[in-house]
Amino acid sequence: MLVRVSRLYYELGETQEAIAALVGVTRPQVSRLLKEARAEGVVEIRIVDRTEAQSPAAQQLQRQFGLRAVHLAPNSDAPSELARRRVGKLAGQVLRGAIRDGHVVGIGDGAAVSAVADELDLSETQIDATVLPLCGGFWRPGAGAEPFRRIGDALGATVLALHSPGLLDDPAVRDALCAHPGVASVIERWSRLDVALLGIGGPAWSEATVGATAMGEIRTGQAVGEVLIAPFDSAGRFVAPSLRARAVAFDARALPEVPVTIGVAEGEAKVAPILGALRGGLVNVLVTDVATAEAVLRAAAVAAA
Repeated sequence: MLVRVSRLYYELGETQEAIAALVGVTRPQVSRLLKEARAEGVVEIRIVDRTEAQSPAAQQLQRQFGLRAVHLAPNSDAPSELARRRVGKLAGQVLRGAIRDGHVVGIGDGAAVSAVADELDLSETQIDATVLPLCGGFWRPGAGAEPFRRIGDALGATVLALHSPGLLDDPAVRDALCAHPGVASVIERWSRLDVALLGIGGPAWSEATVGATAMGEIRTGQAVGEVLIAPFDSAGRFVAPSLRARAVAFDARALPEVPVTIGVAEGEAKVAPILGALRGGLVNVLVTDVATAEAVLRAAAVAAA
């Protein structure tokens, strides 16, 4: 069992959640088996610290947009999914380093955040923090736990769930749902966030998902990206107010007030969304890879010319 789990994890690159399903154990049991494999000498690890790349692009982005920090994963010729996982692993390290006992930690949505949850190893010691989602809805198909729950469990933190869809058809229904004590108790904690982790999404809207009115506002506003069900334009200005009125989500306009906001995204399709988010001050810590960071700087230079 130790050899099988070790090969799946270290050689084939499977996540701990996937291994748990394959061998018929729980994810915490997989983590314990991997630790036992190292202790028994089944796995020998030589550490070459290349999780984070040193690049002038990090310092330049930090200075140009007044960020607290920029963390860059190395470039890779691997498929996009593996690149996302590498950035997710780095973002997990950044997140863990930002959290202290007593913190309230909000977790956003999207594939990038899911990758963070996949790559975040279980904490050796429990963190006395509270982890909760920043918007309603479920972000992954199937019966797997949501990213915010997996992140909270990996950190050993207290996890609070938000039992609500992310987007409703009518603002009045949204307001009534938000007044429910179970939902309101989570929303109230949003005003006390110490750390937020969120993906920076690219254009993926349609009338079927957001409705005709909001879709018209998104087109008119020339939205290039989205955070927490809130589309924004190339300058980081939010558009589609009718969508905000129907969304059960942290008000993205308040993101600059959160002490630490970690934005995670990578790839060519995320260059314009990242640049818009940086211009709007929506995140103050960026986690991406070197190639994406350099592309964001080029796009900013072209726009300024």
